[in-house]
Formats: sequence, structure tokens, C-alpha cells
Amino acid sequence: MLQRKSNSRLIALGALIILMSHSKAESIEGRSGEIIAIPASQQLKTGQFLIKQGSQVLQLISLPFVKSDLLITRHAKDVLVKQVNFGESRITIADTSKVNLSQEDQMRANAEAVQIKNALSASTKNITPSFQFLSPVPGMITSPFGKQRFINGLPRSAHLALDLAGSEGTSISAPLKGVVVLVGDFFYTGHTVILDHGYGLFSSYAHMSETKLQVGDFLEQSELIGLVGSTGRVTGPHLHWTVYFDGNKVNPESLVKKGFLSSLLKGVIN
Repeated sequence: MLQRKSNSRLIALGALIILMSHSKAESIEGRSGEIIAIPASQQLKTGQFLIKQGSQVLQLISLPFVKSDLLITRHAKDVLVKQVNFGESRITIADTSKVNLSQEDQMRANAEAVQIKNALSASTKNITPSFQFLSPVPGMITSPFGKQRFINGLPRSAHLALDLAGSEGTSISAPLKGVVVLVGDFFYTGHTVILDHGYGLFSSYAHMSETKLQVGDFLEQSELIGLVGSTGRVTGPHLHWTVYFDGNKVNPESLVKKGFLSSLLKGVIN
């Protein structure tokens, strides 16, 4: 009888340890479309962005956009991604050929999507991003990240970028140093440039009226990328600014906040 009770206690203790471990694994959480810092995984891969603070090593990871709370695994860590209500965006595009695509335009858009994917497939390790972003244009936000879009009354994919106001010809500056990995005139985004800031951090600038850049050009922070325009599928001149990190589109509005990186690490560093 004593042996049975001892076994029962051991089993109960084992279950408690498993439950505690599981709870600890699920204790990491972050908001939809944001970057968070976590203790570095034991299964590190080449090219991950790491931050060393004393004896602790942290890594920055991106969280995908989600429409409801979702438990995912990122870099061997369980992370609860919290849904955020970003609201709605409703626009009307008079040129319906930009909304209901012909077969030819759809083929073009598909081919351009492959070009963009290829440009984002490899990132330089010759640049280490500071994450001290500056806004690429001084204009106010006209359409925040994450809004559910409706075009001509029909639901479309969420707006995973930041639209910034700017009159035609307004200068667009590099928010961080980077190298140009794509320049093109695309169906949806018009005159577009993508910069690689290193270690999986990219940024894209769309609807420009012009740019003088070529693939391979290196830009320091604040150097000219191009000029605000209204090329591609738009309702008027503005900058459509997209930021990618660690395989996901992330919220640019968070990145330009003062002390972004230090606030990110607060509470993670012991």
C-alpha cells in the first residue's frame, strides 16, 4: 500500500512538472504583426539576429498577422500571437481594370509576386541593422498597418503596410542603411524599391513617381530613395511602406517609435 502511495505521489509530481513546463513554454506572447525579443533558442540557425546582453543571448523574432489569437512555434519557442483589432479601410478605385484583373494582368501580377519573393529570399550579413528607424517621409499616417481592406465594397486582404501622406514629388529617405535588392515598375505597386537592411530585415517603397536607384546600390540612413507618386493601383499620391523581418510583414509604425529596441528588450533581460 505504501509503495502504491509513493508511486501515486511520483506520478502526480511528474504531471505537475510537465504542466509547469508546458505553461512556461506558452508564457511568451506578443501582438499580431509585431517584433518581440525572446531568450535565444538552443537550436540557433545561421543568420538569426541575436543580441548579447551580459551572459544572456536574446533573439528578435517576428509574429505573423492573425485574425484571432493563435499559438504558434517560432524558432523552437511556443508563442501566443494576440489578435489586434486594427479596424477597416474602405476605398473606391474608379479604374475597375485595376480591381477585376484581366488574364494578362493577373499573369503579370503573379510574375511580379515571384520577383518580390525572390528578392526577399536571401539577406546580407554585411549589414547589421540598428533598428533605429526614421520615418521615410514626414507625412501623417493615412492607412495604418493591419486594417481589413474593402475595395469597391468587396473584402480584400488586410493592409500589411503603412500608408504615409505625401504630395507628388515629396522626397522618400532611407529609414536605415541598406542595399537595393529590387527596382521595378509593378502592376499593383507601381515604381517600387526594396532595401535589404541585413539579417532578414527588408523594407519596400511603392507608388513612387521616380527613383534613380539600381540593384546593388548602397544607401546610408536618410539618403534619397525616390519621390512620392501615384503609380500602380492607387487613389492618389502617397507612400506605401512595407517592412519585412524574419519572414513576416511587420508593423512599421512600431519601428519608428523612439527607443523601440530598448523598450523591446525591457522585461526580457534579467
